[in-house]
Amino acid sequence: MELTSTGYGPRQAQGRYARLCFDRDERHYEQWEVKFLGYMRLQKLKDTILPPEGAEIDGDKNEEAFAELIQFLDEKSLSLIIRDARDDGKKALEILRAHYAGSGKPRIISLYTELTSLIKHPNKSVTDYVIRAETASAALNSVDENVSDSLLIAMVLKGLPESFKPFVIVVTQSDKQQTFTEFKAALRSFEETKQARSRISESVMKVEHDRTLYVTNSTSSVARGSNRCFRCNQIGHIARVVVKVESTKLVRIKFMLSIHQRNIHSLL
Repeated sequence: MELTSTGYGPRQAQGRYARLCFDRDERHYEQWEVKFLGYMRLQKLKDTILPPEGAEIDGDKNEEAFAELIQFLDEKSLSLIIRDARDDGKKALEILRAHYAGSGKPRIISLYTELTSLIKHPNKSVTDYVIRAETASAALNSVDENVSDSLLIAMVLKGLPESFKPFVIVVTQSDKQQTFTEFKAALRSFEETKQARSRISESVMKVEHDRTLYVTNSTSSVARGSNRCFRCNQIGHIARVVVKVESTKLVRIKFMLSIHQRNIHSLL
C-alpha cells in the first residue's frame, strides 16, 4: 500500500478499502465510523479501540488498532492524533470523535443551518433527500440537541419543489400525528405515483403524436394517389387546382399582351 508524504495512510486506496477511507468531511464522519468499526470487528479489534466501560485494554492490540486506523485517515486527521495518541488506537478514536462529532457551539450551529436549509434538487431522488435530513438530525441528536419528528418533517416539507405541493398540502392539513418513518413511506409513495403518471402521460402523448402523423400521411397519400381531376382527367390533384393554375396563366397572358400592344403603339 503506497503511503502519503507523512509516512502514514494510503495515498490511493483501491477496492474494498477505498470505501473505508475518511474524506475529512465532518458531515460524513458518523457514516465513516460505522463502517470503520465494522471493519475493526472483522479484525477482532473493535473491543480494543472501543472497549466496554471498565474493560482492560491489551497494549499490543491497542497498537494494532492504531496501525489499522491510520491506514484510512487523510493527512489532516492524522495530524490530530499523530502526536497525542501515537500507537494508542483507543485515544486516537476519541480525539477524532471530539473533533469531527463534538458538541461545540459552532458545530451545532452548522448542523442546524444544514437542517434548515435543506432543498431537494430535481436530479436527486426523495431517498437521497431524506437521508441528508436524517444525517443532520442524527448528528444533532448525538450532541443532545433533540430534533423531534415533527420538526424534521417540517424541514423536509419546506425543501420540497413545487411539484410536491399536493403532498405538502395533504400532510400540513392532516390532523394525524405522523412519525418520520410513516412520513418517509408516504413521501416515497407520492414520488413513485408522480413518476408513474409522468411515464403514462409521455406514452399517451407519443401515441397521439404517432396517430396524428399516421392520419396526416394517410390523407396526403390518398390526396396524391386517388383524387382524379374532372377537368384534365389526371390523378393527384383536384379541379380547383387546375382552375387556379389556368387563371394564373390567363392573367399572365393578358399582361404580356398589354405590354406587347403598348410596344406596338409606341412604334406607330
